[in-house]
Amino acid sequence: MIHQLAVKMATWLSKEVNQEERAAVMAYGLELLLGALVKLVCFVTIPLLLGIFPQVAAAIVASVVFRLAAGGAHCTAYYRCLTGSLVTFTGLGYLARWLSLNGIPGEGMAVAAALFAFFVAILYAPADTAAKPISRDGQRRALKAASLLVPVVYLILVQFVFAGEDLLIASALGLAFQSFTVTPAGYRFMDALDRLLLRVHQFLIQDKGGVDHAV
Repeated sequence: MIHQLAVKMATWLSKEVNQEERAAVMAYGLELLLGALVKLVCFVTIPLLLGIFPQVAAAIVASVVFRLAAGGAHCTAYYRCLTGSLVTFTGLGYLARWLSLNGIPGEGMAVAAALFAFFVAILYAPADTAAKPISRDGQRRALKAASLLVPVVYLILVQFVFAGEDLLIASALGLAFQSFTVTPAGYRFMDALDRLLLRVHQFLIQDKGGVDHAV
């Protein structure tokens, strides 16, 4: 749906500015923009409605920062990525709140998550995918250094930046989960999740009358 909307918008825009030869480039950029906008709306509105926005936000920030450096596995299609991420971080948000209410020490979890991330970075980072391979040695070395630095900076922030126990636990869970996706086991898990979501999608389409009738 987003792809089709982006193509239609790009076709109209390219005609308006008399640059029809750039329609494909415009469509690509618009698709990225629309996809990011949909993700932002989903990751803001749904956690807000569920009352766990701060916890989900803390988990996402910790996860994204480590992912930018270390890489990791992910679903192979936009909607499966969105669905998998939304379910995962919503679950982490609920889990963080539950753990904090049951007296689990946030600082201890943060230290454990940082150590896990550090050793994962030593062994496996940066971890690329077939869609986005890391081909240059210089880039690989830079990402390796950054992925080792992230858990160190995280521990420093834990010591000097005040945060509630639930937010601290949420950030630790987000960092730990993202670290897991960098490992071989994490790649296998994400591949299984990707295939499961694909089957669910195919089942839902068939339930509506088959692929030929799906729009």
